[in-house]
Order: sequence, then structure tokens, then C-alpha cells
Amino acid sequence: MARSRIISETTLVLGRVIGDVVDPFIPSIKMSVTFGNKQVLNGHEFFPSSLTSKPRVHIQGEDMRSLFTLIMVDPDVPGPSDPYLREHLHWLVTDIPGTTDATFGKEEMSYEIPKPIIGIHRFVFILFKQKRRRSVNPPSSRDRFSTRSFMAENDLGLPVAAVYFNAQRETAARRR
Repeated sequence: MARSRIISETTLVLGRVIGDVVDPFIPSIKMSVTFGNKQVLNGHEFFPSSLTSKPRVHIQGEDMRSLFTLIMVDPDVPGPSDPYLREHLHWLVTDIPGTTDATFGKEEMSYEIPKPIIGIHRFVFILFKQKRRRSVNPPSSRDRFSTRSFMAENDLGLPVAAVYFNAQRETAARRR
């Protein structure tokens, strides 16, 4: 597990998730994210047409008494070369019991399908361990979301897991 944590942390740094979205942290929980039968691995590309249904997010390594908050953000809005609107919140689920998946949590902001327009966007799933039940206040808007501010305002501390994928606008030729 230590080796996979180091690899995960390194790919999050290389992908600028650590830096652009969150401060350095050491992953301590195993989280898997899948769209259909395809698992999200750091830096892999997905076609937006394969992201129309919300993903399955499974949390391992804690008991049912532990609660988690999951956010999904796009830090590259409107485009990666000038992300002046960063970040956009695509999904927010709270009170997820450990050893389950996000469907057992409370969806505070429904899943919004990624629709990048300009360039290759990163879509980041970040998991936080809650200190208590119902401890998170959802933001009033999805636009100009700040993961760091959200963490501070809700006393979440550093993330316990994160994974990201890339996606870009599909052209008719790419869909084939």
C-alpha cells in the first residue's frame, strides 16, 4: 500500500492536482472510481460521451462509522491555458459511510456531466474524511468553486484520497 500511495501522490503532483486544486497530502484511504466498467486512473483520458451517468465511487479502508465527503471539480475552466474561472463543481456527496460507495451518501449537488469546450480538462475526485455527520455546507454555486476554501469553511482538513482523469471536446471523428 505504501508504494501505491507514493505512485498516486507522484501522479497527482505531475498532473498538477496537488498545487492547482489541493495542497500536498498523503493518500490514506483507497478510493476507486468507475464509469461503467472503466476505472479512473490518474491522467487517463475519457470521452465525454462515456461520462453521461454518474460514476461509482467505492471507499475502502474504514468502517461504517466513518463518514466521507466527495467532490468532483474541473480546475481548467474555461480552458487549461487560461483557467481564470477555476474551479467548477461537478458533484458533491456528503455523509458517505466508509466501506461503501457514494450512492449511500447524501447528494448535495447532483452529478453534472463533464462538457469541456476548449482544450484538455482535468476532472478531479477528492475525498475528505468528515469529523462528524452533516458537517458540510454546500456552496451556493457550482461556478468559481474553491476546493481549498471549501475545505477550510467545512473544517475538513486535508484530503484522504484523490484521482483525476482527462477529457476534451469530442468531434464527430473522435466519436467513431
